[in-house]
Amino acid sequence: MKKFIFKLGLFAFISVAFIACQNDDLDATTEAQEVQNVIIPDASKQFVGVKDVSNDPTMPQLVEKLVRQNNKATAKRVGCTLDSDIGCGSDAAEEIEEYVNLSNCISFSKGTLIIPIESREFTYNYSYYIDGDGDINMDQYQYQFDSHVADIAQQIAPKKIALVSADASNACGRRWKVSSIKYTVILGN
Repeated sequence: MKKFIFKLGLFAFISVAFIACQNDDLDATTEAQEVQNVIIPDASKQFVGVKDVSNDPTMPQLVEKLVRQNNKATAKRVGCTLDSDIGCGSDAAEEIEEYVNLSNCISFSKGTLIIPIESREFTYNYSYYIDGDGDINMDQYQYQFDSHVADIAQQIAPKKIALVSADASNACGRRWKVSSIKYTVILGN
Protein backbone atom coordinates (compact mmCIF):
# COMPACT_ATOMS: atom_id res chain seq x y z
CA MET A 1 0.00 0.00 0.00
CA LYS A 2 2.90 2.32 0.78
CA LYS A 3 4.32 1.69 -2.70
CA PHE A 4 0.95 2.53 -4.25
CA ILE A 5 0.65 5.80 -2.30
CA PHE A 6 4.25 6.64 -3.12
CA LYS A 7 3.68 5.98 -6.85
CA LEU A 8 0.41 7.93 -6.79
CA GLY A 9 2.13 10.86 -5.02
CA LEU A 10 5.06 10.74 -7.46
CA PHE A 11 2.67 10.65 -10.41
CA ALA A 12 0.73 13.63 -9.03
CA PHE A 13 3.95 15.58 -8.48
CA ILE A 14 5.20 14.87 -12.01
CA SER A 15 1.80 15.80 -13.48
CA VAL A 16 1.71 19.11 -11.62
CA ALA A 17 5.31 19.89 -12.61
CA PHE A 18 4.61 18.99 -16.25
CA ILE A 19 1.48 21.18 -16.40
CA ALA A 20 3.30 24.06 -14.73
CA CYS A 21 6.14 23.83 -17.27
CA GLN A 22 3.67 23.84 -20.14
CA ASN A 23 1.96 26.95 -18.75
CA ASP A 24 5.34 28.67 -18.31
CA ASP A 25 6.25 27.85 -21.91
CA LEU A 26 2.87 29.15 -23.06
CA ASP A 27 3.32 32.37 -21.06
CA ALA A 28 6.86 32.80 -22.38
CA THR A 29 5.69 32.25 -25.94
CA THR A 30 2.88 34.78 -25.53
CA GLU A 31 5.28 37.33 -24.00
CA ALA A 32 7.80 36.77 -26.80
CA GLN A 33 5.10 37.31 -29.41
CA GLU A 34 3.95 40.50 -27.69
CA VAL A 35 7.53 41.80 -27.51
CA GLN A 36 8.09 40.87 -31.13
CA ASN A 37 4.92 42.72 -32.15
CA VAL A 38 6.06 45.78 -30.24
CA ILE A 39 9.69 45.69 -31.31
CA ILE A 40 9.32 44.81 -34.97
CA PRO A 41 6.14 46.31 -36.37
CA ASP A 42 5.25 45.81 -39.99
CA ALA A 43 6.83 48.75 -41.84
CA SER A 44 4.01 48.68 -44.38
CA LYS A 45 1.64 49.77 -41.59
CA GLN A 46 3.80 52.87 -41.07
CA PHE A 47 3.95 53.57 -44.82
CA VAL A 48 2.23 56.82 -45.80
CA GLY A 49 2.98 57.30 -49.50
CA VAL A 50 5.43 57.37 -52.38
CA LYS A 51 6.07 60.05 -54.99
CA ASP A 52 8.25 60.05 -58.11
CA VAL A 53 10.76 62.89 -57.73
CA SER A 54 12.99 62.03 -60.69
CA ASN A 55 12.22 65.34 -62.42
CA ASP A 56 12.96 67.47 -59.34
CA PRO A 57 15.51 70.10 -60.48
CA THR A 58 17.46 69.75 -57.22
CA MET A 59 17.99 66.00 -57.71
CA PRO A 60 21.46 66.25 -59.37
CA GLN A 61 22.74 68.32 -56.41
CA LEU A 62 21.27 65.82 -53.92
CA VAL A 63 22.90 62.92 -55.78
CA GLU A 64 26.26 64.73 -55.75
CA LYS A 65 25.91 65.43 -52.02
CA LEU A 66 24.96 61.80 -51.24
CA VAL A 67 27.87 60.44 -53.30
CA ARG A 68 30.27 62.69 -51.32
CA GLN A 69 28.70 61.59 -48.02
CA ASN A 70 28.93 57.92 -48.97
CA ASN A 71 32.58 58.33 -49.91
CA LYS A 72 33.28 59.87 -46.48
CA ALA A 73 31.25 57.26 -44.60
CA THR A 74 33.39 54.27 -45.47
CA ALA A 75 33.33 52.72 -42.00
CA LYS A 76 30.34 51.83 -39.90
CA ARG A 77 29.64 53.77 -36.76
CA VAL A 78 30.74 51.85 -33.66
CA GLY A 79 27.82 49.83 -32.31
CA CYS A 80 25.44 51.23 -34.92
CA THR A 81 22.96 52.51 -32.38
CA LEU A 82 21.09 55.75 -31.97
CA ASP A 83 21.55 57.83 -28.82
CA SER A 84 19.91 56.35 -25.73
CA ASP A 85 18.92 59.74 -24.29
CA ILE A 86 18.45 62.59 -26.74
CA GLY A 87 16.30 65.71 -26.60
CA CYS A 88 13.23 65.77 -28.80
CA GLY A 89 13.01 68.18 -31.70
CA SER A 90 15.89 68.98 -34.03
CA ASP A 91 18.42 66.94 -31.99
CA ALA A 92 16.42 63.73 -32.45
CA ALA A 93 15.68 64.49 -36.11
CA GLU A 94 19.40 65.09 -36.80
CA GLU A 95 20.27 61.84 -35.00
CA ILE A 96 17.87 59.89 -37.24
CA GLU A 97 19.14 61.59 -40.39
CA GLU A 98 22.76 60.87 -39.46
CA TYR A 99 21.90 57.23 -38.71
CA VAL A 100 20.28 56.76 -42.13
CA ASN A 101 22.46 59.07 -44.23
CA LEU A 102 25.96 58.77 -42.83
CA SER A 103 26.43 55.76 -40.59
CA ASN A 104 26.37 52.84 -43.06
CA CYS A 105 24.55 50.98 -40.29
CA ILE A 106 21.43 50.14 -42.31
CA SER A 107 22.21 47.25 -44.58
CA PHE A 108 20.56 46.86 -47.95
CA SER A 109 21.54 45.47 -51.31
CA LYS A 110 23.28 48.45 -52.89
CA GLY A 111 22.75 49.14 -56.57
CA THR A 112 24.71 51.07 -59.19
CA LEU A 113 23.40 54.57 -59.93
CA ILE A 114 21.10 54.77 -62.98
CA ILE A 115 21.53 57.66 -65.43
CA PRO A 116 19.18 59.44 -66.05
CA ILE A 117 18.44 59.65 -62.34
CA GLU A 118 15.42 57.72 -61.11
CA SER A 119 14.28 58.66 -57.63
CA ARG A 120 11.33 58.16 -55.33
CA GLU A 121 10.33 59.87 -52.10
CA PHE A 122 8.87 57.45 -49.55
CA THR A 123 7.12 58.81 -46.46
CA TYR A 124 6.72 56.72 -43.31
CA ASN A 125 5.42 57.45 -39.85
CA TYR A 126 7.40 56.39 -36.82
CA SER A 127 6.46 56.34 -33.14
CA TYR A 128 8.48 57.07 -30.01
CA TYR A 129 7.97 57.92 -26.36
CA ILE A 130 9.10 61.20 -24.78
CA ASP A 131 9.87 60.83 -21.08
CA GLY A 132 9.23 63.28 -18.24
CA ASP A 133 12.37 65.35 -18.86
CA GLY A 134 11.70 65.69 -22.61
CA ASP A 135 14.19 63.06 -23.78
CA ILE A 136 13.78 60.10 -26.11
CA ASN A 137 15.56 56.77 -25.80
CA MET A 138 15.94 56.77 -29.57
CA ASP A 139 18.05 53.59 -29.55
CA GLN A 140 14.87 51.67 -28.69
CA TYR A 141 13.18 52.83 -31.91
CA GLN A 142 15.94 52.59 -34.50
CA TYR A 143 14.53 49.26 -35.75
CA GLN A 144 11.76 51.32 -37.34
CA PHE A 145 14.22 53.05 -39.69
CA ASP A 146 15.90 49.75 -40.55
CA SER A 147 12.51 48.24 -41.38
CA HIS A 148 11.49 51.27 -43.44
CA VAL A 149 14.56 50.91 -45.67
CA ALA A 150 13.94 47.15 -45.97
CA ASP A 151 10.33 47.85 -46.97
CA ILE A 152 11.50 50.39 -49.57
CA ALA A 153 13.92 47.81 -50.99
CA GLN A 154 11.01 45.37 -51.36
CA GLN A 155 8.79 47.98 -53.01
CA ILE A 156 11.34 48.97 -55.65
CA ALA A 157 12.52 45.43 -56.47
CA PRO A 158 13.97 44.29 -58.86
CA LYS A 159 15.76 47.65 -58.79
CA LYS A 160 17.98 48.43 -55.84
CA ILE A 161 18.78 51.41 -53.64
CA ALA A 162 21.84 53.26 -54.95
CA LEU A 163 21.62 56.13 -52.44
CA VAL A 164 19.22 57.04 -49.66
CA SER A 165 18.66 60.28 -47.80
CA ALA A 166 16.39 60.79 -44.79
CA ASP A 167 14.60 63.96 -43.76
CA ALA A 168 13.04 63.46 -40.33
CA SER A 169 10.61 65.52 -38.33
CA ASN A 170 10.21 65.16 -34.60
CA ALA A 171 7.34 66.50 -32.48
CA CYS A 172 7.83 67.28 -28.82
CA GLY A 173 5.55 66.99 -25.81
CA ARG A 174 5.39 64.28 -23.20
CA ARG A 175 4.01 60.77 -23.94
CA TRP A 176 3.76 58.77 -27.18
CA LYS A 177 4.24 60.72 -30.40
CA VAL A 178 4.09 59.92 -34.09
CA SER A 179 6.24 61.85 -36.55
CA SER A 180 7.17 61.30 -40.16
CA ILE A 181 10.33 60.68 -42.09
CA LYS A 182 10.83 61.13 -45.83
CA TYR A 183 13.35 58.89 -47.55
CA THR A 184 14.59 60.12 -50.89
CA VAL A 185 15.80 56.99 -52.64
CA ILE A 186 17.96 57.12 -55.74
CA LEU A 187 17.38 53.90 -57.67
CA GLY A 188 20.06 51.65 -59.03
CA ASN A 189 20.52 48.38 -60.89
